[in-house]
Amino acid sequence: MNSIDSIFINFPELETERFILRQVKAKDYKDLYELYSDPLAVKYQQTEAMSDMEQSKKTVIAFLKGYLNKKFIRWCIADKLTDKVVGLISLHSFDIFNFKAEIGYMLNSKYLNQNIMTECVIKVLNFSFNIINLTKVEASIHPDNERSIHLVVKLGFKEELLIKGISFNFKTALFEDRVIFGLTKNHFALF
Repeated sequence: MNSIDSIFINFPELETERFILRQVKAKDYKDLYELYSDPLAVKYQQTEAMSDMEQSKKTVIAFLKGYLNKKFIRWCIADKLTDKVVGLISLHSFDIFNFKAEIGYMLNSKYLNQNIMTECVIKVLNFSFNIINLTKVEASIHPDNERSIHLVVKLGFKEELLIKGISFNFKTALFEDRVIFGLTKNHFALF
């Protein structure tokens, strides 16, 4: 079965040259705390940085429930050699009628400038277009997030529109703008 529903039968583990993209494990709470308490990593997230490990343990449960409830698939980006989680990548906001989804990602700032997200996003895009047969993947990015914009443009996404005041930020209590980028299956080239 090649469809969006198929990814919610068994968690689809993916592998790149350096990383395993896998489901969250209970032991990952320390790595998730390191990620979510990193001011640079959460700069464009819509929540406050974590301040204690209990929040991280609840996040592990939320990731598992989100997958179980078919809301999203969130992969931990785990180093092949150490199994340390250095970041996250997800598919969410599935549109089952139009076969599209949104991609999101975040990286521990200790691992910036190593092409980790390029490697992992390419793998998830390949999975999205060639395994579950999505027709389009979108990215909704804060207009000031230059690093994220650079990544999607490098991978062939095209800027489609700016939506004013579309995304509520819980840490600032403000509605923020988002730039929507899109990549269709027809324009995705295997890297």
